[in-house]
Amino acid sequence: MRRGPPAGLLALLLAGACAAPPTGPAPSPRPGAFTVCHGHGCEERAPVSLTAAEWARVVALFRRLPHDAAAERRAVACAVGLLERLVGPRAGTDGDLGGTFPGLGRPGQMDCVDEATNTGTYLRMFADAGLLRFHVPDGRATRGFFLMGWPHTTAVLRERATGRRWAVDSWFHDNGVPARILPLERWRAGWKPRPDDPPPPCPAPPGADAKMGLGTWR
Repeated sequence: MRRGPPAGLLALLLAGACAAPPTGPAPSPRPGAFTVCHGHGCEERAPVSLTAAEWARVVALFRRLPHDAAAERRAVACAVGLLERLVGPRAGTDGDLGGTFPGLGRPGQMDCVDEATNTGTYLRMFADAGLLRFHVPDGRATRGFFLMGWPHTTAVLRERATGRRWAVDSWFHDNGVPARILPLERWRAGWKPRPDDPPPPCPAPPGADAKMGLGTWR
């Protein structure tokens, strides 16, 4: 009789795998009321909110950069990192480690399903606030499915002028680090950041202190 893998190993494989969740972000997330997923596969959802002053810091990142598609993507990357820092202590995700395995079993740890869902929520909030001139949120994408590596999911932006799709991936780094944004086709090919290729630094928005300013993420 052929036996399957040990139960412990199967559980580890399933915990480390990331695939598209059955549901997406809340229909109308807004700065004053949205949810943050954690616990792998959105097993846990924490209701959180931002103050007007905190949301103003997010908006400031889009106002201070040049108005073109590349600059907008950089603003998105920085804003995702800032939001992670703002909501982390409230949602219990401030100790999240990059990847899935390094923090496996830690309270508040997120896998790529959690990260993609949360980033998708933030992209919706940016779009609804009129902050995105050159892109629109475009759901998620998944690569791997065990045939070409671990399943892995990311949020996606679509560029209005060209139709090109961009992965917005906040899973690779610890909580609060700017998201990695790259062409989706490159991401699908298995891209992951090299140790010598950190995210670009972000300007600290007005009112940021030494603890919360994105310029200090490294």
